[in-house]
Amino acid sequence: MLNLNCCGLVRKSQYPEFIKLISDHDIICLTETKTDNFDNIHIPEYTFKFKNRKSHSRVKSGGITFGYKNEIAKYIHISLKTKSSLVLWAKISADFLQTDEDLVIGNVYIPPENSLYKITDALNELEQELLKLSVNYKFIMLVGDFNSRTASDIDFSNIVNSKHDIVSDSDLCYDYSNTLQELNMLSIRKSKDISKNTYGNALLDICKNNNLFILNGRVNGDKEGIFTCRSSSVVDYFICSFELLDHVVNMHVDTFSSLYSDVHCPLTLLLKFKIEQNTDVTEAENNDVTSGSENIKFKKWDNEKKQDFIENIDVNKIAELENELLFLHSSVMSQNSVNKLSEHINEILLESAEKVLEVHYL
Repeated sequence: MLNLNCCGLVRKSQYPEFIKLISDHDIICLTETKTDNFDNIHIPEYTFKFKNRKSHSRVKSGGITFGYKNEIAKYIHISLKTKSSLVLWAKISADFLQTDEDLVIGNVYIPPENSLYKITDALNELEQELLKLSVNYKFIMLVGDFNSRTASDIDFSNIVNSKHDIVSDSDLCYDYSNTLQELNMLSIRKSKDISKNTYGNALLDICKNNNLFILNGRVNGDKEGIFTCRSSSVVDYFICSFELLDHVVNMHVDTFSSLYSDVHCPLTLLLKFKIEQNTDVTEAENNDVTSGSENIKFKKWDNEKKQDFIENIDVNKIAELENELLFLHSSVMSQNSVNKLSEHINEILLESAEKVLEVHYL
């Protein structure tokens, strides 16, 4: 999944480099597209849906665009009937993910606090939209440019589902910190952006109130909280519901390029979902295959890339794995320990495969 404030889509969509960036992803979330109803964006094999700030304008601004590959079009539902101009909602069918729940994605653009287009109570407006959806959906992802600076402040509370202002022992409490650590995620996010603003405080409150978690500075691929804008701030985010955390593989902030955006970096998120494998070995050897537990599509194995695959294995992570094994005793090894080791090995191999083999991200 791609998240990018492109600062004008019409011009960028003509660049081969931008088209290549798009083609590496199945789901595209673009903000500040500066389009109107007369613009026509054509990138082969993709469909784009727009929420324009104005139907027609000499001076174009704002704008949200959600894109997806044509091959998965039947699994995508776009909700354009929403009261808020700040978010474009899309739903990915559980049939595509092969889960028991649909995935709802909110593509968000919130104008800066000092902008002429500032909307009073913008974050509250977003939260009202979110509350309506959270009644029926548990897999929720918020993506986009929030113009909200949150530093590394905590974005969750360990006490949830309390029915009272004062929590008693009978209330249900959940240890989110421990769960995050089990998922190899940081309980306290890191961020290179040490500043906060009013929108940032409001966004943190939304997360705490709705059991949402900021992935920037927390998950594999971005445990440093890399700047996303002007090499000086973090305002572009991936934020997901607690139930979706288990499906997050990694996210990373790509290198800035003026061919992609005027001031923002592209962000990429990789999700995994359990899928059933009915394809036999012979068929898999002759076709593009999907990895056993993740929505990552690889080309078939190329023996000529064997050495490249070996050289791209992260030796530091191999050393970490060896250290883990040294402290384990087979006689007292729990199922959870085995699962974590298996996931660690899988992560190392997949990272190398992503660098060497042709891969598409969801």
